[in-house]
Amino acid sequence: MKLGFIGTGAISDAVIRGLLTSDYPASEIIVSRRSAHISAKLAADFDRVRVEDDNQAIIDQSDMIFLAVLPQIAGDVLSTLRVPDDKQIVSLIATIPIADLKLWLGTNAQCDRAIPLPPVEHHACVTAVYPGSPDVMALFEKLGGAVAAETIDAFDGYAAGSALMATYFTVLESAAQWMVKQGSDYTDARRYLAALFSGLSQNTDKAPDQSFADLYEGHITAGGLNEQVAQTFIREKGTDALHAALDEVFARIKASAK
Repeated sequence: MKLGFIGTGAISDAVIRGLLTSDYPASEIIVSRRSAHISAKLAADFDRVRVEDDNQAIIDQSDMIFLAVLPQIAGDVLSTLRVPDDKQIVSLIATIPIADLKLWLGTNAQCDRAIPLPPVEHHACVTAVYPGSPDVMALFEKLGGAVAAETIDAFDGYAAGSALMATYFTVLESAAQWMVKQGSDYTDARRYLAALFSGLSQNTDKAPDQSFADLYEGHITAGGLNEQVAQTFIREKGTDALHAALDEVFARIKASAK
């Protein structure tokens, strides 16, 4: 399988590095020169990566083509290209509908959208895919797993969920700074919290049949400290704020796709 990447930013870099450190059968990965420092580093690190200046040449030489240009320039870049109908397209471009991509590319090729996140480099992140073609699902399974969204609304819901990354780090930073005020060294507080949340993540992965609500029950003692913090979070409208943020980003995604 030959893979081509039009647009070589941070997410393309993570996907490529993840694939080439897995057993995915990629005979060659052809990347566009932009961004030059990322494409050059990939070519230096992996014999199976080749840099190509001509985007149409990438399409012509690849079986599966990844679109990873910025949304604001996608139309200008892609409308100059043509994709044969027998190719597979995977769009990593946020908010752009499949119908628009096909129109720009003058194709009826199978097209999926995907939302890989940075941990795919280490095979440690599930990727949302829509509609979920078998070859695309198989590829992302090598990077930590894949889920197929049955509808575009479900897919956009995953996109909104992926926007929680910065919130995660905001929570940890806020907690670490609070611990510093109580006398902790920041480095020690960071280490402690990182290990705590990493351990919770491992517990979650080892119990795939348990809901988050079940895991909540398994990690509290009635009337204990964990329950107190959780209930205070709810009382102070923390869950309401979270839902409001997700509603707003979901609406933004929908508006951008119009």
